[in-house]
Amino acid sequence: MRELHVPNFFEDRGNLYSQSKDGKSIYGEQVTNRGGKYFRVFSPLRSKLSSSLRLGLKPDIRKGDHMLYLGAGAGTTTSHIADSLSSGLIFAVEFAPVPFIKLTSLSGIKENVFPILSDAQKPETYGLFVDKVDIVYQDVSQPNQVEIFSRNMEFFGAQRGILMLKTFSLRSDFSIDREIEKIKGDFSVQQVKDISRFHRGHYAITVTSN
Repeated sequence: MRELHVPNFFEDRGNLYSQSKDGKSIYGEQVTNRGGKYFRVFSPLRSKLSSSLRLGLKPDIRKGDHMLYLGAGAGTTTSHIADSLSSGLIFAVEFAPVPFIKLTSLSGIKENVFPILSDAQKPETYGLFVDKVDIVYQDVSQPNQVEIFSRNMEFFGAQRGILMLKTFSLRSDFSIDREIEKIKGDFSVQQVKDISRFHRGHYAITVTSN
């Protein structure tokens, strides 16, 4: 296996994997044992982060990062990032109660995942539960998704960010170029990847604080 630039993420024969300490399958994904080490299949069809990596995104994720994950859902991608952040923490914010139940169950397996039931538009409501934030990861389908991302980056003083930007069914006047220009007004944009091959109408964008 070839280790990627993201800690504990590997590629082998066109497949992506995250190295898992516990070796448990979280959502039915295949787990393979190689030399006494466990690797979980990280499918691009199940995760925008995985598809972004397959298409060349090189996010600056470090194993000791404290990450704020906005829109964590049931925890599919969260579980793989938890493998990557072997000495870090994930504060996983989700608004919908049903996926949050699964996210809570995940935290019983991945001890570095801290679920927070809250609205990503209101960081002041969950700021007390967050220790510190090195990086923000956002996958939220809201018309004001860029504003949500910017507000959380600034509220927590994060130096790095990853935004999964949805480009359709949000506003009739949506323009990807205009949204990116908005992001550039607050941050330095490092990479922009169109991931529509796997997730229709989505871009993956990495930024650093100015």
